[in-house]
Amino acid sequence: GIEDPFAGLPTLNPKGLRACQYEAINGLEKSFRNGQNRALMVLATGAGKTYTACLASYRMLAYTKMRRVLFLVDRNNLGKQAEGEFGTFRLTENGDAFNTIYSVNRLKSAKIPSDSNVVISTIQRLFSLLKGEDITDTDDDDADNITSEVVLPENPNLPHDFFDLIIIDECHRSIYGNWRKVLEYFDTAKLIGLTATPIPETMAFFNNNRVVNYTLEQSIIDGVNVDHRVYRIKTQATEEGGAIREGDKLRRVTCYTGKVEQILNKETKNYSKTELNRSVINPAQIKLILQTYKDAVYRDLFNDPQRESNFDYLPKTLIFALNEAHATNIVNIAKEVFERNDDRYVQKITYSAGDSNELIRQFRNDKDFRIAVTCTLVATGTDVKPLEVVMFMRDVESAPLYTQMKGRGVRTIGDEQLRNVTPNAFSKDCFFLVDAVGVTEHEHTIPTQVDGPDTEVITLETLLERISHGFLPDNYLKRLAATLSRIHNKANNQQREEFFNLAHDAMNEIASRIYDALENQQLPEFIDTNHPNNERKGLVSALANHADARRYILILAKGFVETLMPGEDTLISQGFSIEEAKSTTDAFEEFCRTHCDNIEALRIIYNNNGEAITYSMLKDLENKLKMANNRFTSKQLWNSYSIVVPDQVRRSTKKEEADALTNIIQLVRFAYQQVEKLESAVSSAGRYFNLWVGHYQRNYNLTDKQRDIMALIANYIACNGACTVKDVREDDQDRGIQLIKAFGNMAKANEALQSVFNFVVYRKTA
Repeated sequence: GIEDPFAGLPTLNPKGLRACQYEAINGLEKSFRNGQNRALMVLATGAGKTYTACLASYRMLAYTKMRRVLFLVDRNNLGKQAEGEFGTFRLTENGDAFNTIYSVNRLKSAKIPSDSNVVISTIQRLFSLLKGEDITDTDDDDADNITSEVVLPENPNLPHDFFDLIIIDECHRSIYGNWRKVLEYFDTAKLIGLTATPIPETMAFFNNNRVVNYTLEQSIIDGVNVDHRVYRIKTQATEEGGAIREGDKLRRVTCYTGKVEQILNKETKNYSKTELNRSVINPAQIKLILQTYKDAVYRDLFNDPQRESNFDYLPKTLIFALNEAHATNIVNIAKEVFERNDDRYVQKITYSAGDSNELIRQFRNDKDFRIAVTCTLVATGTDVKPLEVVMFMRDVESAPLYTQMKGRGVRTIGDEQLRNVTPNAFSKDCFFLVDAVGVTEHEHTIPTQVDGPDTEVITLETLLERISHGFLPDNYLKRLAATLSRIHNKANNQQREEFFNLAHDAMNEIASRIYDALENQQLPEFIDTNHPNNERKGLVSALANHADARRYILILAKGFVETLMPGEDTLISQGFSIEEAKSTTDAFEEFCRTHCDNIEALRIIYNNNGEAITYSMLKDLENKLKMANNRFTSKQLWNSYSIVVPDQVRRSTKKEEADALTNIIQLVRFAYQQVEKLESAVSSAGRYFNLWVGHYQRNYNLTDKQRDIMALIANYIACNGACTVKDVREDDQDRGIQLIKAFGNMAKANEALQSVFNFVVYRKTA
């Protein structure tokens, strides 16, 4: 019979593995045994994708005839991270480290050592190796820099069967389209894809052979990751744009030339929210968002009484910026807002910021480095477990990218490990997503597969140069017409006049004539530049004959960045997301309905017969709520209801009100619709105690001594629930004795205590 190349694989021992990792390896090996050559592992951020890849590599090298594994990473800094993980992986037969059994090499030069078992590389470096180019160990690999399909050399530097297994990390990104030929050159290798966010292209490339599907939601339920809460900040400029008024001071940068000038704006013009931080910089908008965050961070987000509001240990915060210039502005303004003159507290982690791998390590470990600002460099695959806040100051359309960016905050971390870098923290039960742009409020798109070869992508500068030399195919004319139309619509009157003076023609007129000629099919076919092509040349003569006009088009296309000095913005609103709050209150109400028979405190409140609910019952309910959902704390539930039904919720104004254990009773009664308003018993304790005094006076002829001692105890009841004479004596023996003396005996005193509880906590007035 046919030899099974995987017959030597021993049964996998689940010890030391998460259930999802065990499922992934078993599914992979079964898939390979069944003759599949490609397998996809969908594993949530934090589930241990690289660890799983190390295990797959070890088992294939140790128990099959495979001898060489390629581990493809998305970015070079992730390659360094992976190299470290292969070094610490010890789930081997004798517990030895992987890299002491097999040779692990990260591709740093144009030669792979002959004894190498695992090669770690980006696809860009691998392509350079195939072409025989020099390779340097830098962090500037970027798959997005290639705009057309790569062409393999005639005689690649490696044989096509060099690798037996190729593992592609973050496989939702670089392996398709332009780079695909590099991967498929190694046509004898088995392929494994790793991702948390598969797109349709990913599924198609791996023949829909998904051997594990472990979602972020499942990982949160399992405690592998933590959930997030959304805190929304809305400002006028972010939501609606703004105006640059006549006479406003501006700093204008001409992007094409880099020229910087200080000008006074000549005419009032509006800018849209999409132009903000692209062509218009409003420092006041950035400052307002950061100041609002600073004001809210210990008031609304991290407001546990035990957490000291110390800005030296601001919760580790990652801010996503729109571009490099935006990131620089955020860093500079954050220094001002947080009153820091040093270069440690807030830093950029971008391609231009030096050793990004070292900066990420510092952000992960250093107490002094509190805010990191990035574009997308820290968006994928990068581990910063102590991160407690992810702030979006840029919008994101792509669903996979948004999930990856959010995923930076989900990692769990031990309490001690967290306190090593954030000394005022206690534990990480969730992270906060601060949304300053509405990124949480719209649908995100899934990229769709594009069939057919990529169209040629050329710069506008190249297009104008080729057109001026008479290279005039239809697609070049279409591109030129579209560009001129767009620039004309964006330009102001002064800029249109300037172009007309240079070209002796108008942008929209040139575009219109090109569109008409193409639509009416008036033009002889373009073959090459050796033909006359007079009709085509006539359409573009204004540009072909005037180099200054072409240069001015490039200036207008690149645009200007105008910075308002200082600019202005207004806060519209801030607070937690309505959607998230509704989800929390709905889940809480479902919990209350489901457990109204089997949790004593819920049973008593549900029956609503005025039975006493004691301190111990409330503590039991409090613990069960926390175990069910980390959002089911009195403060978070109160906040959630205040967002969902603000008119029906009275916010606590004193610490005593906010901390009252009896708030759980009010929340449950509100969930059961027994009360129309959510209000702490502490806030109304005085009012309802006076009603009790009147009621008791009418029925029992209340004495001054009885009233005075019950007034002292009423507030305790309002905060902590029902109590008996025994409870009072355990807390304060003298007061217990006074209570019995005042009412004559213990039975009457207990009856009075229960009556006060009904008035003050249940607000029953008869």
